Amino acid sequence: MPTISVAARVMAALSVIICLAGQAYAADAPAPAEKKPPYTWKAAVKTVINPHEQINDEGEILWGACLICHKSVPDMAAEKSIKDVKLRFDDPSETCVRCHTVKPHPAGEDSPEARMSGFVVPNHMVVPRKQIATNMRFALKENRMIFPLDPKTGKIICSTCHNPHERGLLTGRADFGADATRRLRSATMDICPNCHRK
Repeated sequence: MPTISVAARVMAALSVIICLAGQAYAADAPAPAEKKPPYTWKAAVKTVINPHEQINDEGEILWGACLICHKSVPDMAAEKSIKDVKLRFDDPSETCVRCHTVKPHPAGEDSPEARMSGFVVPNHMVVPRKQIATNMRFALKENRMIFPLDPKTGKIICSTCHNPHERGLLTGRADFGADATRRLRSATMDICPNCHRK
């Protein structure tokens, strides 16, 4: 297991504090125009540290970035799935929404896409029905895609569809979709048909 410098631990702790504060900041009513900061919360967080930036320009893994979402740096030789790692929150999606405060989700019922089509998108953060679970297994065989579920509840979580890791950090199927648009595990393909087949 790699050793993590004190500076990396401090940066990771600072990033966690900033992400936790972000949710409270985003929930507050907008400040009066004269007191509004000259930057957005999203821009401010990007300038500090991005937990999705996990490999530097020289190709070295930034182990300190792991501590933003994980309780400890995962042992990549022993911890092979979401069941093995220890995240900062019991609900894996809570780890995401601490920084990604935009609601509703772009695929949710109040999204522009849903409002324009008139289609109401159901809540996806549930235990998948039997047919959906079967389709997810087919996607694993056909398209190299894994769709991890909450190891405790079996529910769909943010990382079921979105790969939070940087490309090249993980190997094999776990790497698929990393760094793709919206970090979708389907990479360049439409992600919906992997679970919703006709």
